[in-house]
Amino acid sequence: MKILLLSDLHANRTWYRWLSGHHADLTAIAGDLIDGFHPEGLLPQIIALKKWADGFHGVLALSSGNHDGNLEAAAVRRELVAAESDSAHVILGQNRWMDALERPGVVTDRRSQLIGTPSGQIVVTTIPFYPGPQGPRFCNELWETGLHLRATTGAPWLVLHHEPPADTLVGGRTGDPALFYKIRECQPDFVLSGHIHSQPYEGNFADRIDRTWCFNPGFPYYKKLAEAKKPNHIWIDTHARTATWHAAPLLGREPITKQISLT
Repeated sequence: MKILLLSDLHANRTWYRWLSGHHADLTAIAGDLIDGFHPEGLLPQIIALKKWADGFHGVLALSSGNHDGNLEAAAVRRELVAAESDSAHVILGQNRWMDALERPGVVTDRRSQLIGTPSGQIVVTTIPFYPGPQGPRFCNELWETGLHLRATTGAPWLVLHHEPPADTLVGGRTGDPALFYKIRECQPDFVLSGHIHSQPYEGNFADRIDRTWCFNPGFPYYKKLAEAKKPNHIWIDTHARTATWHAAPLLGREPITKQISLT
């Protein structure tokens, strides 16, 4: 199975177009799908994202980030009340707007399920973003379901959570300590995060907590969004047992490609 890992696309339409042209068995995006400071406002970004997700060819997993506001009664719903488009009303009909993205082959926020890909099955758990150190602990049922599905099927288990685990090379000191302990408790095969844009450059794009591989693709934070033609991303090849990071270059240097063994 080949898994494409990303995060923090921040409504960059160039990056979404790039992503549509790259096919994986599973594509996973760990939050900040849209940008809370975008001059267009939230609703146009959400409608564009729904259109993109509806046309995406492949299996897609999405979790929420701090920019996404995927909460009941979030600010985006106030924008939707006044909207007249059909897409807006579809989104308004959901308790949380990301639920409108779900269809066969698309797993959205707050889910834990076994999904099929062209190369086999995988358990995917999408933990929503909550601020504060207790965030992941509010989702015990999602973790328990993922743990059960992995145990009963033998399929690999991927968890998405926007904020990376603290005290790791992917999360640094400002990551989420609750996630660190939840990973130790449940031991999923892979955890994908983002949020701390610079950490992969300062630490690493991958780190291990016991048997769990944790990833953070990072973000070219020193560039304007339009300058990078493609997002930072990681390819996992479960057959070759490798993870390969492709990242925008540091200033004055070549683009980064770095591969590690997952054995």
